[in-house]
Amino acid sequence: MATLGATPRQNLEIFIESGRLAPAFGDSPFDDRIWIVPTRSNKPGGTGKGELAFTVRSTSEDPDGPAMAKDFGDFLKAVVRLDDVRKPSQINRYRRMIAVARILYDASKDVGHDPCRLTGAMFKRALRFAESIGAGTSSPYAAGTVLAKFAKILNDAGITMSPIQFTNTAKRPLDRHHVMVEGSDEDQEDSRMPDEGALDALARASQLVSSPPDILRMRIVELLPCAPWRINDILRLPYDCEVEEPVTRNGKPILDADGRPVVRYGIGYRGSKGFLADIKWIPTAMVDVARRAIRQIKELTAEARAIAAFMEENPGRAWLTDRWRLSSPDRILTGEEMREAVGIQGFQNIVVFVRSYRIPRTPCSTQRKWRYRLGDIEKALHDAIRPIGGDHVMKRSEYLLIATRNFFGSRRGLVPAIVDNVSYDVVKDFLQSRPGSMSVFERFDLKDANGEFFVLKTHQVRHFLNTIAAEGGLGEVDLARWSGREDVRSNQAYDHEPGYQLARKARKLLEQGKMKGPIAATWSRKPPVERGHFSLVQLATVHTTDIGLCLHDWGTAPCPHHGACADCLDCAVVKGDPVHRARIELLLADVDLALARSLEEVEDGTYGASNYVEHHRRMAVGYRRMLAAHDDPDIEDGTIVQMQPDVLRQGPLDGIGLAT
Repeated sequence: MATLGATPRQNLEIFIESGRLAPAFGDSPFDDRIWIVPTRSNKPGGTGKGELAFTVRSTSEDPDGPAMAKDFGDFLKAVVRLDDVRKPSQINRYRRMIAVARILYDASKDVGHDPCRLTGAMFKRALRFAESIGAGTSSPYAAGTVLAKFAKILNDAGITMSPIQFTNTAKRPLDRHHVMVEGSDEDQEDSRMPDEGALDALARASQLVSSPPDILRMRIVELLPCAPWRINDILRLPYDCEVEEPVTRNGKPILDADGRPVVRYGIGYRGSKGFLADIKWIPTAMVDVARRAIRQIKELTAEARAIAAFMEENPGRAWLTDRWRLSSPDRILTGEEMREAVGIQGFQNIVVFVRSYRIPRTPCSTQRKWRYRLGDIEKALHDAIRPIGGDHVMKRSEYLLIATRNFFGSRRGLVPAIVDNVSYDVVKDFLQSRPGSMSVFERFDLKDANGEFFVLKTHQVRHFLNTIAAEGGLGEVDLARWSGREDVRSNQAYDHEPGYQLARKARKLLEQGKMKGPIAATWSRKPPVERGHFSLVQLATVHTTDIGLCLHDWGTAPCPHHGACADCLDCAVVKGDPVHRARIELLLADVDLALARSLEEVEDGTYGASNYVEHHRRMAVGYRRMLAAHDDPDIEDGTIVQMQPDVLRQGPLDGIGLAT
């Protein structure tokens, strides 16, 4: 908040000082042009450290580029540090924030990049520029969101001469609330879902791969459709991850047709994003796929695991070939002997290896004959081992997915003495081509209907499985747990079921007698030959809300009672949905409080307060009606219950109502 009586310049200094004193990122000096901070990534590969560059251009474009102007750079640093104190995040979030700040920096050159002289016009200019070139973010809308955050901080802290008037006008990416009518042009492809043929192409590629690196990566990818994984959960799997337990009913084991106990198969994982370690139970149809994947991964990583275990049991020593293993550290080797000891047959020029791993020559070397101390070689190999990223609690040998250095095809040749955790980039390069690296789809000429090579993202498979589970009727709580989510509300981000599909499900429930309310009552009175047309008109499209379903056809008219769902004839609840019920209880508590305050205003004679009393009373009655439907033991869970207000609210579309 702005300091009362202070000038914008003084408020800027106060804000920067608060950021300077914030306990974020440990010992990283505030005034440095580049901060070295923890990545906070849960993926086991990588160094665990990364850069935040407060420079005019990205260090990937200009490694030695100048720092931002001091006041602007210090303001941005304070924003990042204070944001991290409030909610520590992974480094990529701050990199995206800095990428957007660079665009605002360019837009503010007319005022010398002075935060106190920023205006709304500069923010709008930055957003237009972000829309034209991208901003290192997922979308122009995301860039606009960051700009709006900067504007709010500047306004709240009183840093600018006048308040920043800025609204994010960038088009929001299509989300689950976009209403699509069956057969309409608006039924657009969701980029978060895999291409229709990508999974089939992946199955074909699975039969074509033959080299150990490709087989290992394919088995990793095959685990993705077995359960809704995050890729980092797979990469962090422990070696002993398989779980089997008998299926019981009423405490007694269930037997199959042959009289053998039925056993369910799962994969234990460590969890992420606040979700604790758990077991992902694998659907029966995918058990054989998962078993084969785990078995072959163990076979292909056995050598790397033995090397990692040796180095853990012998600190400071490196895995060398039998002749040199555990020899005296003071033993002197020639270049060819070192090649044999380390097993680096792929390195044609030993000098390249020496320089890459910074192995010093001994004083007894000559110009034509270089010699190396065994202890120096082993130290260099140890120094080259990458730390395990994330909050690791296991030894490297205890991870399922490890491999020797350059196992996945680097031109530098295999280095058996160094073991790395398999990184996300290894999997990404397998599924997506980039300059100098062909994906598995490109290598086996697997193309889509447009003649382009398939591209698959690991998270698309997770979205695909969530959609299938939701369409199959899996409950919100079970879906969240199976997907490894701490908060059930996060399911919403994975809901890709369009309005016409929800409407199709609603019509099917209506035909099965699992819908109650005015539409169901009218449908039952219709002659059988008219029921299909009636349900298609009345339930043309349906979309989800945080308290149930909306039956209004947004394709024909806007909502006449927007925000008053509890008092609307088009509102329905899905009986027994725990997430919806909890939200209704919360909203009821809020509206009861608002009603009490409105009644106080009426008693005080406040003009217009009676209108608020009437609205809040209707909403409270509606929420209680919803809770009663959820708690009615005579209504089967999963039934759609359409709400019916006692007296219909008057709106601009009065008279456009239920067909009879």
